[in-house]
Parts: sequence; structure tokens; C-alpha cells
Amino acid sequence: MLFVTGCATDKGVTYLEQVNVEPGAKIVILKDEPTRESVLPVLVKWFKDNGYDSTVVMAVSESTPDDYVFSYRAWWGWDIATYMKDVEMTVNKNGERLGALNFDALQYGGFGKFGDAEQRLQILLDVLFGKITVDQANEQLKVTQEETAEPPLR
Repeated sequence: MLFVTGCATDKGVTYLEQVNVEPGAKIVILKDEPTRESVLPVLVKWFKDNGYDSTVVMAVSESTPDDYVFSYRAWWGWDIATYMKDVEMTVNKNGERLGALNFDALQYGGFGKFGDAEQRLQILLDVLFGKITVDQANEQLKVTQEETAEPPLR
């Protein structure tokens, strides 16, 4: 007889250093070329909707020492459907890291890894910038087997 077990938690945010950046601050979004194009508009919209002055740059050299530099990377996986598997986000100023976040959808196990990528990105930004707690974020990020996952960003 063969038994196969797996581990799952309800905590997709696996690392968090919340950052305190007041709305109105200038955020420079460092475009991540390997990440799907569909992620960047979600980030730009979140910063605008939350009162930040954001611009997109291709290189850190395009920012000034006074800018908050936001960098990100999102990886996708495939298991019956494409889903946003991992996300890393950091906020730096003057070369010093002020905040960081890691998200791992596989922590939810089974169908829990599937979820609306746009909604998950917004929740991750909310928790990174201190608008919600990590417990609130993890609760919102969960997708139960009974819920229908939205089509992933393409």
C-alpha cells in the first residue's frame, strides 16, 4: 500500500515586511520583463486608486534617490489551468529595502491555488502597504473548493 500526503496551509503570504508609504508619494514601478504583461496595468491602477503618484520605468537608473522603487515578479504555473503561482514584491528607497512580500499559491493546496490573479495582486498590495493585516490578506486570498475561480490574467 502506498500513502501519499501533502502539506497545505491557509497562509499564502509566506513573507511580509510591511512598508509605510503615505499616499501622494512618488512610486517608481520597475517593469519586470519576464512577468506577464497583464500584471503591470493592475499594479498601475492600484497605485492610482490608492492615491500614489506612480510612473513605470525600465531600469532603476531612471529613478531618483527620493523615489520609492517598487519591484515585482510573478510566476505562473499550470495544473488543469494556468494560475498565478508565486509573487515577489519589494519597495526600496535610496537602495535600502523598506518592505517586501512573498506569496505562494501552492500553500492553499488543491483547488485553493486557483484564484483571480488581479484580485490577488490587489490584496497583496493592500497588505504590503499596510492597508490590511497579514491575517486579513490570507483570509481574502483563500479560494475554497466550492468557489469558482475566475479566468487567470493572460
